Amino acid sequence: MNTEAFISDYLKPSLDGLDRSFTLVLPGIPDLHKNGEFIVQGRQDKTFSTNIITKYESTSAGIRLVEVYKNTEEQEKGIFVRLVGTISLVKKGYPFLFLDAAVSNVSPLTTQQEPLTTRIAIHLPQAGSEQRKIFSDVLNRKAESAGLAYKEVQLDKLPDFWGPLWSVHAEGLNLELIATVREFAWESYNTFCGQIEETAGFDYGTVQRHMVFKHSQIEHHLFTAMGLSVPAEAQAAFFSVLVAGV
Repeated sequence: MNTEAFISDYLKPSLDGLDRSFTLVLPGIPDLHKNGEFIVQGRQDKTFSTNIITKYESTSAGIRLVEVYKNTEEQEKGIFVRLVGTISLVKKGYPFLFLDAAVSNVSPLTTQQEPLTTRIAIHLPQAGSEQRKIFSDVLNRKAESAGLAYKEVQLDKLPDFWGPLWSVHAEGLNLELIATVREFAWESYNTFCGQIEETAGFDYGTVQRHMVFKHSQIEHHLFTAMGLSVPAEAQAAFFSVLVAGV
C-alpha cells in the first residue's frame, strides 16, 4: 500500500460544476452572507441527481436562507427536472417559507414529457390560517401588480399543517420570473414576520421529519412515475440540508 499517495490523493474535494451564468441574484435580505456549501449527489440506473446547495445567514435580519441549484436527469432519454434557485427561508420563531423553482421537460402533474416549462411553487407550512392570509395578501398583491396569473390549491398528498400551495408557471425557460417571485416571496415573508409575534420554542421538527422521512418517499415515487430513478435516500439527504440548522 502506498501510504504517501493515500495521504496526498485520497478523496479530493469535488468541483460543483455549476455554470454560474444561470444563477440568480439573491433576494434583497440585508447583510446576507454565505455560511456553508454542500454537494449532494446520487446516481441510480441511468439517472443522476446533483444538488449544489449554499447556506446564507443574516444576523441583523435573523434570517437563514438555503439556496439550491439541482439537475435530475435521465441520461439516455434526456428527461430532466432542474431546480434553479429553489430556496428555504426561515426566521427563528416563525414558520419556514419554501419556494420551489423548477424548469423541466416532463410534467409533475401528468408525468408525461412536455415542452420546456418553468414552475414556481411557494409553501408556508405550520402557519395558521390568519397568519397565512397576511402572507398571501401581500404576495397576491405583488403578483397581480406584475400581471402574474397565480393559483392556490390544497394538495391531498400534503398533511393538513402544510396549508395550500401557491404557484405560477410559464412556458419555456424564464429565469426572470423566478428572480421576481423570489423577491416577492422574501418581501411578503418579511411583512408577515413583522405583523405576527415570534413563537418561543417553535417546533420545526414537524416539518423536518415530514420532509426527510415522508416527502422524500413521495418524491421518489413521483420521479419514478416521470421516468427518473432517484433514491429516497438522495432526496432525504437534500431535504435534511434544506431544513436543518434552525
